[in-house]
Parts: sequence; C-alpha cells; structure tokens
Amino acid sequence: MTASASSPPLGGVSRTTGISSVAYVHLLMIYVIWGSTYLMVKICLHGAGHILPLHIQFGREGCGALILASLALYRHGLPQRLRWPDLVRCIGTGMLMWAGGNTLATSCAPYASSGFIVMSMGSIPLWCALFDCVVSRTRPSMRVVGALLAGLGGLFMVVWPVIFGHGGISGPHPVLVVMVLQLSAMTWSLGTVLQRPLAGRLAPEWTAAIQMACASCLLAFVLWVRGAPLPDYPAPAQIGAFVYLVIFGGVVAPASYVVVLRTFSPEIASTFAYVNPVVGLLLGWAVLGEQPALLSIAGIVVVLGSVALIMRRS
Repeated sequence: MTASASSPPLGGVSRTTGISSVAYVHLLMIYVIWGSTYLMVKICLHGAGHILPLHIQFGREGCGALILASLALYRHGLPQRLRWPDLVRCIGTGMLMWAGGNTLATSCAPYASSGFIVMSMGSIPLWCALFDCVVSRTRPSMRVVGALLAGLGGLFMVVWPVIFGHGGISGPHPVLVVMVLQLSAMTWSLGTVLQRPLAGRLAPEWTAAIQMACASCLLAFVLWVRGAPLPDYPAPAQIGAFVYLVIFGGVVAPASYVVVLRTFSPEIASTFAYVNPVVGLLLGWAVLGEQPALLSIAGIVVVLGSVALIMRRS
C-alpha cells in the first residue's frame, strides 16, 4: 500500500523516501475528519434525544469495528500471521487509544467547548515525542527538550483562562476537566507509540477493527453496569452527526491513521493535532458560536510552534 520510512525514535524526523501520494491523502483525511469530530459530538449531545457520551463512543466504535472487519475480510481474508503477542498489543493499544484517549475526550464534551477540546488535544505530538523517548530508551536532543518545555508552557496558556472561568468550560470543576483532557492526550499518545511494532504484521483494517471492537466491548460493559438507558427519539441532526462519526470518525479516519502510523514517524503521524485545533476552532466559531479566550489562542500557537520544532528535520 505504502512504503514505510525509518525514523529516529527521539522526536526527530529523518528524511523519508518512497512515500506514495496515497499516504499523504490518508494524512489529510485524519486532519480534516478529526478536526470536526468534537463538533459532531456536541451536536449529538445537544438535541431532542437524550444521548450520553458513552452511547456515542460505544455506537461509533462498535459500528466502525463491524464495518472495518467486513472490509478487512473482503480485502485481505482472515489474519494469517497474527500471533498472541501481537493480539495482546493490538488489544492493549486499542484500550489506550479508544477506550481511554478518545472516550475520555468525548466524556468532556458536555462540559467543554469543541474548540477547547481540540486545542487540548494539540499536546498529543508533545506527549508522543516524550513517550517515544521513554519506550525506545533514548535520550532526547536539546531541541526536543526545549520544544517539550515550550509546548507545556503553551498548554498552560491554553488552560489558564478556562480554569478561572473565562470561557471554554462550563460547570464547577474546570481543573478536573482539564486534567481528564490531558489524560486523554497521554493515553492516545502512548497507544500510538506502542502499536508501531504491528506494522507489516496485520492489515490496517484488521488492526483498527480489533482495537475498536475491544474498546466497544469494554464500553458496553460500563454502560450495562451503570444501567444507562437507551437513547430516546434523537433529532435528525443528532442522527446525521452520529452517522458522520461512525462512517468518517469510526471507519475512514482510524484506517487512515493506521496507514499513516506505518508510513511516518510517531511525531508526523500525530501532527493531526497540529491542524485539528485550527479546523476545530473555525468550526466551533462558525457553527456553534464558540468564542475562545485570546490567551488560549496564543497558547495553542505556542504549542503548535513547539510541535513544528519537534518536526523540523535535523
């Protein structure tokens, strides 16, 4: 499908060769689709039908897993080289990324604006670079250390106005929402780094399908334990947003993300967080009338600048 390129594991990006244009199309798709995800989540949650964030996650991940598994079976047949260690890694990273990272961020949607959630996810490449150094047991360069420190400073600028009630989060516990969003970014980043050894051993569709199926099973158990009622009489806008989340957010983007992970370094693969804040802010402003604080916007510029520093070729 695409030619993979080797890259150093300490936050730098090596020169890549032989990467097809298809890989860049996949990268573009995760930029656009995941930039609009939390807007669609907000539309799902605010309508005539009572829908919980866990309903959204269970539905989109369960349906997405079924569709992806069907596509994988049609295109590749059953997995031929799946070993138990790979299956365990696939399940573990799926729990980190989908039951952890994505679900935690979606759970914050009732309390945080879509633009603020996407800005908070801008820290993902920074966490990815840090975890990549830890997992590979390599010492980061001074450039990477400086970028990480600058990014953390920018993240502090993003959350400062929100913590003190200047927009972005509603409710009595803004600090808790901020902490959950960063835990979401951390778990997604760790799963991103840990799943790279699966490259070449399992078709991208099978990888995403197994990950999402396991996460949806866990979410189904949580919903059952909580005794959560089924959604009732959703509005057409809620149905449309949910279908978008299933088809694009649950099928197209995950499959594209796995392809990107197998083609680029973890830092490049995580640069959807470099573009998503811009897409998310514009959509939140245009569709929902969200007005982020100026300090938060300045902070995300600092975060994205630090990401650009990590991405800069040695």
